[in-house]
Amino acid sequence: MELSFLRAMYDIPGPWASLYIDGTDHTEATAAALKLRWRAARETLLDEGIDEPTLLALEGALAQYRRPRKRHGLAVFAAQGRVHYAEAMPEPLCTDSAEMAPLPHVTPLLARRDGEPLPGGAAEPTACGVADTLAAFENRQVEALLLDPAALAKARVWIGDSPADLSASEERLRQLGASRAHPVRAEDALVRAAVLNDAELIIVNAGEVRLDEGVGAVLRPDAA
Repeated sequence: MELSFLRAMYDIPGPWASLYIDGTDHTEATAAALKLRWRAARETLLDEGIDEPTLLALEGALAQYRRPRKRHGLAVFAAQGRVHYAEAMPEPLCTDSAEMAPLPHVTPLLARRDGEPLPGGAAEPTACGVADTLAAFENRQVEALLLDPAALAKARVWIGDSPADLSASEERLRQLGASRAHPVRAEDALVRAAVLNDAELIIVNAGEVRLDEGVGAVLRPDAA
């Protein structure tokens, strides 16, 4: 999967509001349900410290978005008082999700997009596991990032204020010179690294390929 459509988001500092909501509202009943779902998501975002301009931007996006007249999901990402990306999904997530974090939580959206089939040559990733994959990104060796979002869901890594500040541990990040360190979902940090390194993304499911910790990488042919 080609990821350049996400690049502009990573030029914008967080925190980010990521909203996944069942956007179905083509009947009176579903429209009323959408209002209730948004109310619950709004309370979650307020509890997590969303600023008023960003909250109003999300509210405006939901009000103005021209949704399909059928059941569907909606992914919306906002920061700094603006919505920077929104996309309808063929099906909503099993449950709505709203969160504030240093990075946009894009993997649920990517997992539901039509990507490239798993290539035969990628059956055994050259780098496997969080630490090895981070090292490959640090050395600019990654051609394709392989992710199993379900297996990686609980993993956390550390980022700093610069996109280059990325490590599996806070101690290592500070050794690299980062003045501040923030824990984030590993999947979101790895997707950002893939975008900034012009790497492809391949979403895999359990059993398709063996991935330690749910992540691996195919290295570029010229990688040392």
